[in-house]
Amino acid sequence: MVSADNLNLDVLELIFAFLSGNDLASVASVSRSFLAGVIPRLYQTISYRMRHGKGYGEGQTMSPFASILAHRHLAVHVRNIELRTVPTIKSQCHPAFVRECAEAIRICKNLKLFKCTVPNVLPTFLPSLKEKSHLEDLTVHANLTSDQAKMLLKLGNLQSLTVNFATWNVVDVLPSWTESLSGTLTSLTLYVMLVFFFTKRHALIRLQMISELNEGVLKSVLTHLPGLTGLHIVGCTKVDHVVVLHLASHTPLLESLSLTTSESTRELIFPPSPLRHLRNLAVDTRCSATPSPSPAILIAILAYLKFSSSVLLSFTMRLPERKAVVDETFITRLLENHAHSLRRLSFLDCGVSQKSITEICKACLHLERLDVAIPSKDLMMFASNLSKSTSLKTLMEVDRHVEHGVRQSIGRIDAHYMFSKCLSLRKIITNQRIWNVRVLLVSYLFLHLPYLLQCQRPAKDLIYVDFERRRSHTYGSLWFIPRE
Repeated sequence: MVSADNLNLDVLELIFAFLSGNDLASVASVSRSFLAGVIPRLYQTISYRMRHGKGYGEGQTMSPFASILAHRHLAVHVRNIELRTVPTIKSQCHPAFVRECAEAIRICKNLKLFKCTVPNVLPTFLPSLKEKSHLEDLTVHANLTSDQAKMLLKLGNLQSLTVNFATWNVVDVLPSWTESLSGTLTSLTLYVMLVFFFTKRHALIRLQMISELNEGVLKSVLTHLPGLTGLHIVGCTKVDHVVVLHLASHTPLLESLSLTTSESTRELIFPPSPLRHLRNLAVDTRCSATPSPSPAILIAILAYLKFSSSVLLSFTMRLPERKAVVDETFITRLLENHAHSLRRLSFLDCGVSQKSITEICKACLHLERLDVAIPSKDLMMFASNLSKSTSLKTLMEVDRHVEHGVRQSIGRIDAHYMFSKCLSLRKIITNQRIWNVRVLLVSYLFLHLPYLLQCQRPAKDLIYVDFERRRSHTYGSLWFIPRE
């Protein structure tokens, strides 16, 4: 007789692959056989976040890396390590934690993914990482010296590489490093954010970009990577949209592309590079001129891609200009070129006019997800415009800078109204909640159909809305990286 306790271990592992978090810990306490089946899943990913570091300095909590060192046989199950924070002591990284982490990385022989965006700790981990023959995905805060940067050359077999805040030492070895990765690397991300500095002498806060990447270095890098399918160059001041689109000729297999526009008056170089495989495009606009040249630049990019034979499935744009609203002319041009194929649209840090929302919902027959600022003051009109879509499944509320006053969250009544207007909509994602809709059972509708028709009961009464708490954002996720 087959019972849960005598199921094959492989079967249990497949079942437990659908569980996560506290559910895994609960299942592990059921029986010894369940514990054996849960262990590989439980230790597959070690994620250390800010909440985990509370109390570490006082000895109140134990790091997962210390647990691995205490039970070294568990290291074989670790595939992913995500390090978001490091406990501190007297404003310095806690030395005991750093030693535990470095030693744990060393004994995790099957490590495939390593993410660490904490400044100034990567050098300690580099000696342990160079021994990882299975490492495929690497995301690091690359503030390194010259000697430390040379250690990166020993990290081979990478398939995905994300480098944040690279110093000139890292940029200097980047061509040699990517040449050694030419046979495996398929995704490259070079990302720089705005950094704030406070100068005591002048009592000013200055905004500065840290980037040594230029056109010559990027060309040297891309010539070694003809098989690249993902290229994301964001925030690098010397490499704007003109440079990236021109050098894309070295990567004809690109499927995802992210770039930053500038105020440069240079025209795009024609004929365009053939980008027949391009499906995902993300544009980060940065300009300070008034009036903003962004609409003209974005329209020029769309015209360029039209001649490159690109068919976009997703488009993401970010307008960090305060009170910015996406130009309606640009929306019209985007829909003229790609409405037949678009499945996801994202408009971050900006607003979209009601007219543009209507055009999007009417024209995009395959649109499944829309990330946009939801206007709380004009919610009824917004919901009415969404009703023009027959394919929209997910609506995600994004941060907006176009409204004043206290931000009003989407409540149950608001979500219910939007679900009743847009019948294809199944999920609304807000800052803290995920609203889901459930249509009444078909059997119930069949039994009560005469009564419903007689009473002319509105459609909004035939749906039930509930919510679940939204989990924290995926660690290390960048806004321009395409998501499933």
